[in-house]
Amino acid sequence: MAFFAFCILFVWIMVLQSKVDKLETSIRFFANRLDKLKQEEKSVEPAIIPKEPEISPTSEIENVQISEPEIINEKPIENSAPKVVKKENFDIQSAFLGNIFNKVGALAIIIAVVIFIKLVSPFFVITPVMKLVLGFLLGLGSIFGGLYLNKKDTLKKYSEVVIGTGFGVLFIMTFCSYSLFNIFNGVTVISLGMVLLMSIYLLADRMKTLSLLVIGLIGGYLTPVFSGAGNDVCLWYLIFLNMVSLVYTLRNSGYSVVNIVNLFITMVYFMPYVIEPSKPLYPIVLWLIYIVYDLLRDKNSFHCTLCAWVNYFVLTFFTLIMFYNAHIQLGYMLASAACIYAGMALVSRRAKNELYKNYEYSLLISLWLFVLFILNDIQSVLVWSLTALGITWLVKIYKLDYLIKFANFYYGTVLAGVLLAQDGGEFCMLGHYIPVWNLRTLIFAVPVLSMLLSSKIYKSENKNIICDYLTFAGVSLSYIYLLGEINSWLAVNAANGFVNFNKLMIFIILGFIYTLQTKRLYLTTKSMIFNIAGCTIGCFTLLCLVMLSYDYPQGYLPVLNFRFAAYAAAISAALILAKWEKFDIYKYLAVFLGFLLVHSESCSVPYLYGSGWQYVISLSWVIYSGAVTIGGILSNKRHLINSGIVIIILTIFRIFIYDLAKVDMLYKLIAFLALGIILMLVSYIYTSGKKNK
Repeated sequence: MAFFAFCILFVWIMVLQSKVDKLETSIRFFANRLDKLKQEEKSVEPAIIPKEPEISPTSEIENVQISEPEIINEKPIENSAPKVVKKENFDIQSAFLGNIFNKVGALAIIIAVVIFIKLVSPFFVITPVMKLVLGFLLGLGSIFGGLYLNKKDTLKKYSEVVIGTGFGVLFIMTFCSYSLFNIFNGVTVISLGMVLLMSIYLLADRMKTLSLLVIGLIGGYLTPVFSGAGNDVCLWYLIFLNMVSLVYTLRNSGYSVVNIVNLFITMVYFMPYVIEPSKPLYPIVLWLIYIVYDLLRDKNSFHCTLCAWVNYFVLTFFTLIMFYNAHIQLGYMLASAACIYAGMALVSRRAKNELYKNYEYSLLISLWLFVLFILNDIQSVLVWSLTALGITWLVKIYKLDYLIKFANFYYGTVLAGVLLAQDGGEFCMLGHYIPVWNLRTLIFAVPVLSMLLSSKIYKSENKNIICDYLTFAGVSLSYIYLLGEINSWLAVNAANGFVNFNKLMIFIILGFIYTLQTKRLYLTTKSMIFNIAGCTIGCFTLLCLVMLSYDYPQGYLPVLNFRFAAYAAAISAALILAKWEKFDIYKYLAVFLGFLLVHSESCSVPYLYGSGWQYVISLSWVIYSGAVTIGGILSNKRHLINSGIVIIILTIFRIFIYDLAKVDMLYKLIAFLALGIILMLVSYIYTSGKKNK
């Protein structure tokens, strides 16, 4: 297995080394080009002066001396394009002769070592100790030979491959000493792996090469697999590997991305072993060494930020796994992490290290998790609300605008927490408490007040978008609270026959009031969130009114009921919106809602008092249509006239199609007589008004 692992290792190194060589060549090219451009800028003034023919001989000589290096510098730049074209053959030769062939040769040497150990050596009288010694001598010889070749600039890349080959042989012999020869035990193999790892990292640091670094990582991670050592020894070895990597990247910050790979691989190694509260030390130590690493860095970058977050993710992940069923220990771990991150944020801020923002974020996330897992639903909502208000205050006092996102995150959690909070297995929002003085009031009041106070603070700081968001959230929660209170009050005190219907109608009334308030906020703030909320809730409430208002509980009096109040609220809302937004559509909507109100109330009469009152429906249609039309003519309101005409047409259809076929003779007489009178009256008023004009 070691054979195949290292075959893969060196094939991968060949590809990676080729990429690194190209990258280094490009960097050197651009660096030389930059130096030439700087020299060209310095010499451009004396070079570009064609308008001075009379120059002293000495100055001519000086100009010639200045222009010659410039011509020398320009020629490579001008001829750089042809060289790039010719470089195709050169690149192919360099790729194969300078890079690929030596790595293939290195791989062949390693294969030869394996063949020698497993196939050829049984034909000779060579003890396992002798095999091991010969293998180590071969590896050490390759390393020292590579170090000797590294002294020549032309052989540096070649020497790195030779050194990598030597370390590959040493790693293989170390594994074979346990798995094949049974000479060393697992602890000894781990110790040899540590020595090899340290040696590779020291050489990689000295030679500034990525190849040796990758060999050290792969060989280091294979050591626990092939050593046969116990889990505890292997886990401590992985922590040591991370420490060595951190020391290396502190000196070579360009390779800091290696630490992110280390963290993820170590997490995968830890997962089978660190899954119980009895073994929290491994992830804690791993986390702490990366914390120290963060403090030793003097600047921030994308890799640094990513490494800090990966470290926090690994610690949190293992903490949740180990203590998921032990919430007290989980709380202690999260609280301890929060305290440490608070101290790190303070130290980093004083040191002007931009990573302090990440530590403050980690602190807030740890507090959020602490509240989530330790406190109950009600306590969580209250603590999150007060914490968000505290963050808002810090933003105002210390201008910490980058914390606004976490204040919004907390408030978003509060919204979900309020709606989903349970008390004794029952949702607080729907609980049947005594009115007002109850637990629901507490769980709604604290978030609403917190949001409105934060909204006021953000408004003073001219952060209008966040201000509108919090105002919308606070207003919405207030109406949801009213829904819960009404639901509880009606369920306890209202008559059984009217409970559901009255509840729906009151909810509809609140929906129209909410629509008006959000529309008013939109007109004053011009924030689309209020406009979208008002339109959405208004349309939904209107649909509920139309679909759910045709219920007639026994003993429900016409007009004196909540349905009438709901329609009155809808008509009032339409008229108010027509005045605010200057849209005629709201005026037509108000007339249409009035017609539905007349129809619903007239339908309740025959339903409650018998079929003898059937004519009331058609009669109410006739009266309403006539009143609307006449009112429109007298007040010269086009929307009333048009609506009245449409309703009159509907009334005619109803009387001639429905009443003529299904209503008794007396009802037909009443309907037709009323229709005729109304039509004549409308026609007279319209005609007389037209003549007067």
